[in-house]
Amino acid sequence: MERMAQRVFSISDQERFAVASGDRNPMHVDALQARRTQAGAPVVHGIHLLLWAIEQFAATEPDLQPLRSVRAQFNDFVYLGEPAELRLAQRQKSRIRLAIGVGIGTRVKITLETGASDDSPAELSGVQNEIAQTSSAIIMDFDSVANCAGRFRFPMNADIAANLFPHASKWIGPNRIAGIAATTYLVGMVCPGLNSIFGELSLKMCPEPGAPDSLAFRVSETDPRFRMIEQEVAGGGVTGIVKCFVRNPPVQQAGMETLRQLVGPAEFADSIVLVIGGSRGLGELTAKLIAAGGGRVVISFNKGEADAQRVAAEIRASGGACEVLHYDAGLAAADQIASLTEAPTHVYYFATPAIFRPALDVFDQKRFEEFTDIYVKGFWDLVKATCDRRETVSFFYPSSVAVTERPAGMTEYSMAKAAGEVLCADIKQSMSAARVTVSRLPRLPTDQTATITQVDEADPVATMLPIVREVQSLPK
Repeated sequence: MERMAQRVFSISDQERFAVASGDRNPMHVDALQARRTQAGAPVVHGIHLLLWAIEQFAATEPDLQPLRSVRAQFNDFVYLGEPAELRLAQRQKSRIRLAIGVGIGTRVKITLETGASDDSPAELSGVQNEIAQTSSAIIMDFDSVANCAGRFRFPMNADIAANLFPHASKWIGPNRIAGIAATTYLVGMVCPGLNSIFGELSLKMCPEPGAPDSLAFRVSETDPRFRMIEQEVAGGGVTGIVKCFVRNPPVQQAGMETLRQLVGPAEFADSIVLVIGGSRGLGELTAKLIAAGGGRVVISFNKGEADAQRVAAEIRASGGACEVLHYDAGLAAADQIASLTEAPTHVYYFATPAIFRPALDVFDQKRFEEFTDIYVKGFWDLVKATCDRRETVSFFYPSSVAVTERPAGMTEYSMAKAAGEVLCADIKQSMSAARVTVSRLPRLPTDQTATITQVDEADPVATMLPIVREVQSLPK
């Protein structure tokens, strides 16, 4: 494939497009909230990528025929800071195939067809419900989208469209650019809104009606197997189909009331437990289990202070003891735990960067180093720092079945976890002060592992409770 252009999208690019398009879904502009989505970090709007591709293509082709249709398939996320490449996959007389990729993978596939468009303007009959623009994404669950329909004015006007995408606007008209941009507002803010992922867009160009600055939409099909919804759209000289998915909301771990029924009230008493990464996921669950059993817990957070304070408040409300500590596993451990009034007797290490990311190549050194900085170097630094403060400390190191199963695209993660296991084995052999328990955890329901389709996952409480009992039972 011929490389046409490259771009690294920044947070300022995101903000600019979010303001222009109206799509301020946290998945694109809020790092804290994005970490609790399937992306794990802010990602570029799919429609921004599409319009950038059309703009770059139009800039290189001075004598283009009229655009008849456009189709885009958003197969994977493009993250901020990644070098996105626009590639020409195929060029025929009336069909152009483009691809946007990062490294060896293709994230977006685009097909442009040129030629005369349909003569009759498109309109969705019977759709009259006017929807006011919103700055906060609507929250809709999958069961509530089936009868969704309405219309709204384009958040992006023609002048802004022409300024942001001048060559594309000259080719197909700024109103059509605004109409295409309106589809990201539809998916990300209106229907399904907050918990959405844009999957595919297929539009035909048509004559612009008298009032070309509004988009009508109507859900035409739903598929619960994939949590997919299909919507008809029309407005501003474009008409067609938008397909998207309703992603699952952030995973909620079991509450204290439930967990108190599973452990004895003094089962973990007389322990001071530091849970690194205790603001959500398995760290949150572990902290709650120990607190339910009478242990004193300190939960750490790196970015999600609000989540950490929520967990701490729930533990305290049930009569448990919980403190909150800011901790960055990439920085020196000793300085960060110096504020603890008492040295921990037990440490659970759930620090982790985003795990599930598209593969850039068979092996990526930078990504491997990112994982080993946390899973190996960060753990070792914490072991030394805590053992310097107490004669004996029990540690839990969560490994993964990925070490042996090695899922596609997780080479660096699997290698780093395997290296962590080797380190733990040598710590147990060489350091009498450190008692290390290692467990290869199965796939468990967390924000990191959330998917659209149903997958087999183990029960987190049934998995973690025996581990907690084993670690807590080790002599202090």
